[in-house]
Amino acid sequence: MQLRSLAFSGSVLACLLLSSCSSAPTRSERDDPAELLKGVCALAGAPREVIGSVWMKAKSKEASGQFPATVQARARPDEPLELRLEVTQLLGARAALIEIHGNHFKVETPKQGSVNRKATSWGGIPLDWASQLFLDRFPCPSEQDLAVIRWRWLSESELEGRSDSGQVLWKFKFRRWNLKPWVESVFWQKEHGKILEVTRDDPDPSEGWARRWEASSSSGQVKVRWKDRKIQ
Repeated sequence: MQLRSLAFSGSVLACLLLSSCSSAPTRSERDDPAELLKGVCALAGAPREVIGSVWMKAKSKEASGQFPATVQARARPDEPLELRLEVTQLLGARAALIEIHGNHFKVETPKQGSVNRKATSWGGIPLDWASQLFLDRFPCPSEQDLAVIRWRWLSESELEGRSDSGQVLWKFKFRRWNLKPWVESVFWQKEHGKILEVTRDDPDPSEGWARRWEASSSSGQVKVRWKDRKIQ
C-alpha cells in the first residue's frame, strides 16, 4: 500500500512539474499567442511526400457517401504543392481523379465524361486547401496577420483572433500531445465571408499527425480517416 501511495505521489509531482496532465497549453505558452501559433504552424509546414490510402465520407453537391481513395501528396522546397487523389466506388470503379499542382486544379469524373479545370471543390474538399490537408497541414495566419490580429483566450484551450472591427477571423482549439500544444480544430473566416473549419483527431502515437480529420465549408463536408500512410 505504501509503495502504491509513493507511486501515485510521484505521478502527481511529475504532472505538476511537466504540465503533462492538462490538455491545454501551459500558462507561459498562453502568455504569447502569436509565438504559440508560430510554433505549431511551423511544425505543420515541413517538406515531405505522403502516400497512402484513406476512407472518405463526403457530403456535397458533387458527391455524397463513403469512398475509399489513394493519396499522393508532395511538398518540396521552392516548388508548388502537389496532390493526386483517386477516389473509387466501393465496387472498385473510379468515382473521381483529382490532380493539383499549385493553384492548378483538375477534376475528372466518369459522370462528367471530361476534365473540369474550373472546379473549386469535390466531395466537400476545398481544392485550394486539399494538398495542405492531406499533408497534415491546417490554416494558419500569416506573420503579418499574427502581428495585427487581436488575440484572446476564450478558455484554457480555445484561442480567438479578431480584426480591428471586431470580426472573428480565427479560432484555434488545442490539446497537448507529447508535452506540446497540438491543434485540434481551426475556424478560419477568409475573404468575402467564406469560412473553412478543420477538425483533427487521433494523433499518431509516435509522430503526432492526425489519423482522422474533417473539413467543412460552404462547398460541403468531408471526413477522412487514414488506413495506411507513409512518408517518403
